[in-house]
Amino acid sequence: MDKVKAIKYQIIKVNVTEEGGTFNINVNTDKMYKKITGILASFPFYVSFLLKSTLSLSINDKEIFPDDFEIKLITFGPGVPTNELFYLLDEEANGSTIKGKFKDGTDALGFPYPYMLNIYLRLEDKS
Repeated sequence: MDKVKAIKYQIIKVNVTEEGGTFNINVNTDKMYKKITGILASFPFYVSFLLKSTLSLSINDKEIFPDDFEIKLITFGPGVPTNELFYLLDEEANGSTIKGKFKDGTDALGFPYPYMLNIYLRLEDKS
């Protein structure tokens, strides 16, 4: 069996197809990793962080981000070093169920649809 890398970045892709829509998330983490140690949301360059988009998220039915949590709080801006990008977590991975809802917050500002929201989970093989 191959040795597991110390860190893996698992990407949750959310295809945002319509302005103001709500999009469900329901995925499982990689079973080969023990911990979720960070999360980061990444939008395409043309989506402003000021659009009031929200994310609710739970891991194994434990609330991590409540309804109406502004996703801009777990995004990054220019000049942030790579090792400081992630919002820190300490949750079980090992096939955990990630559930949530992303609500697009645009107000007819002319942004092209669809666009892809990427949510990155940092998984680590540590106790």
